[in-house]
Amino acid sequence: MKRRHQIVLFAVLLLSLTILSPSFDFGGSQSSEEGNPDRNTFPNQTSRGEDQHAPVEIVVSMTPEEFLIFQTIANQVADSSNVEIQLRNMEQDTFESVLESEFAVGDSGDVILLDGIEIQNYAKRGYLYPLNGTTLSKSLGETVIPLREMTEWNGYQWAMPFDFDTYVLATRSAFLTKAGLDTLPQREEQWIKLIQQANNAGTKLLSMDSDDIYATSAWLNYFEPGLAMDHMMNGKQGSLLEGEYQQELQLIEQIQPYLQLDAENAEFSEAFQQNVVPMTVMSLSRLLQENKTLVEDTTNLSNQIALTALLPVKSRSFVITTGSSETDGASRWIEGMTSAAVQLEWFQQAHYLPAKQDQMNVQSGKLASLFGKMDIKALLATKAVPSETEITYVPTGKVQQKIKQFIQGQISAIQYMNSIVEIRGLSK
Repeated sequence: MKRRHQIVLFAVLLLSLTILSPSFDFGGSQSSEEGNPDRNTFPNQTSRGEDQHAPVEIVVSMTPEEFLIFQTIANQVADSSNVEIQLRNMEQDTFESVLESEFAVGDSGDVILLDGIEIQNYAKRGYLYPLNGTTLSKSLGETVIPLREMTEWNGYQWAMPFDFDTYVLATRSAFLTKAGLDTLPQREEQWIKLIQQANNAGTKLLSMDSDDIYATSAWLNYFEPGLAMDHMMNGKQGSLLEGEYQQELQLIEQIQPYLQLDAENAEFSEAFQQNVVPMTVMSLSRLLQENKTLVEDTTNLSNQIALTALLPVKSRSFVITTGSSETDGASRWIEGMTSAAVQLEWFQQAHYLPAKQDQMNVQSGKLASLFGKMDIKALLATKAVPSETEITYVPTGKVQQKIKQFIQGQISAIQYMNSIVEIRGLSK
């Protein structure tokens, strides 16, 4: 009897331990922690249920004013797409360096708005997720061809074009008419007429930000055969010292005293807006943003502007990073941001041109109605939109310094050309 009682007590104790133990269930299976070897392999990872999703982190680098517009639109798209997002706006001065550091440790967010010229670089290094297998694959074919080509590498599409901007040479139409010109100046004698007219009026001829390397390069490339470093560095050996380059550089020397060069403030834009300086070089988005009264009042002939597009074109595209665990939500949000309605709203508020071909065609007609004598084909026609891939040399360091010195009149045309020859020799 005593032995039987012991057996019963042992059975009760075993049953109690079985019920209370977290390591076993009645089916005989071990706990999820023991049954999931991945949790032991990656102890710092957190697991989510099938219905749980982390917010899609979206990284951009914009001015505070631009980001406010973007934030409103991005949240509206997130709500309509049923995607939870988290926006992060990084400082423009440190964007590249911080991005490099975050890519290196695999903590770069889910979606990044990148400059078009950076996409192939990051794709080749394995940081980007190909979009061919996502819901974006169909709408990729609706984007402007040169912009889309910049996002291609190794047979895959690595980004969705979002917007683009172009630098423009803008002139008051009345100023051209008074000088006896029907179009923007193309030849030396036409520039001489404009210089004489500005001299007679006692004003500067053209305003430009001399610290903006894209603006100065865009203006120099307006003169055939292209006088900015990116063109001259890729020119035929020996051609730099030949007549065509020399003539155009000497023409710029004549124009230089009539340039208004401001960098730290917006005076050069205000001078154009207030008709103090009749010509300017700036981005189209800035022209539309800062000269609203000019583009809205088309009845006043003195307000009409003639303009033409210049190299380089700057574009931005959305990418999904390889470290993202929310590719589906990221794809749906990007699809919403590149829809026709959102592209239109972004252009109307931020003044960046849409990357979707149909929307770009629509805006071309609207812009043509705002500006007199506008070279609309050069500005918006698909074949004429210059791709950043055409710019094979990015001005940096000494090159930027020489361009700035030449524009500011600190060195002569001959010194500028000699510096290019020297830099070309060092780069070989």
